[in-house]
Amino acid sequence: MPFRYEAEIATLIQHFKFDASPRAGSLLVELMLAGMRWDGSQPPDALIAVPLHPKRARQRGFDQGSWIARRLASRLGIPLLTAARARDTPTQRALDRQHRYENLTGAFAVAGQLPNKVALVDDVMTTGATLAALAHACRAAGARHVEAWALARTPLFDTCFDAQYLSAR
Repeated sequence: MPFRYEAEIATLIQHFKFDASPRAGSLLVELMLAGMRWDGSQPPDALIAVPLHPKRARQRGFDQGSWIARRLASRLGIPLLTAARARDTPTQRALDRQHRYENLTGAFAVAGQLPNKVALVDDVMTTGATLAALAHACRAAGARHVEAWALARTPLFDTCFDAQYLSAR
């Protein structure tokens, strides 16, 4: 996660997410790519976008996670696999950390067997509940190493996200 969800980055993400601005999205993908570091490790075997429920994607006009993941997969030469939103969950915006995790229990499904190492792609990480729920579904589908890739994280992230959760579950 190269950026904090503040100031100009927050404005750019909001413009991309809620106004479906491809220009803002393209700039965000370029910034994300510029901020990536492999640190000598191997890239993931596949990318998986955090899926919106089809109802929410219709309301918004597009699925921002899928949009970002498709472009990253193409640019990095990494296969893009899909997950599904198993149920339509209420928005996370007004929920505290505990309720965010509870809200997303069993919210995602992954069909088939996943490769060993996958990276989950999302726009903003707040508590990590969404990515943790999807990571749980990916591990149930065979992934042994799950990374979280997001354009930005909220400043609150520093105190409320347990990074071990993705690999421990």
